[in-house]
Amino acid sequence: MTLEQLLADTKPALLDIQQHDLAKIKHAKDWQTKYRVLMQLGKKLPAVPEKMKQPELLVKGCESRAWLMHYYDKATDKHYFVLDSEARIVKGLMAIMLCLVNGMTSTELVKFDLNHKFDQLNLKPYLSQSRGNGLAAMANRIKACCPARQ
Repeated sequence: MTLEQLLADTKPALLDIQQHDLAKIKHAKDWQTKYRVLMQLGKKLPAVPEKMKQPELLVKGCESRAWLMHYYDKATDKHYFVLDSEARIVKGLMAIMLCLVNGMTSTELVKFDLNHKFDQLNLKPYLSQSRGNGLAAMANRIKACCPARQ
């Protein structure tokens, strides 16, 4: 499997999450409901084959092991990401992040405010400090992929 295949397999899952699941998370009244939806989100994304989980793709700062792969389309200045994690809850949280950032330009990614987006989804009050730190590490890793920041 190639990165391009993973991106193609990820795209419909992210679209489904964006169209259906983000609203469920935003309007869920309690953590248990949000948690169940997050766990399901992690299952919707395709698994990254073990041979593609290289050490340099690990995101430092995440409590659970998480891998982030990046594809940059220079012609359109758009960024696309694929991820995987050993923890389903982390994979669910990262799926939300991918819904928000996949297809952004470098300028949009640099300006992206994850904290604001997670506030809008009413997720921040439920995240432990270590999980919040992991999300921040992932957001920083995504922003570091921008040519404008290199």
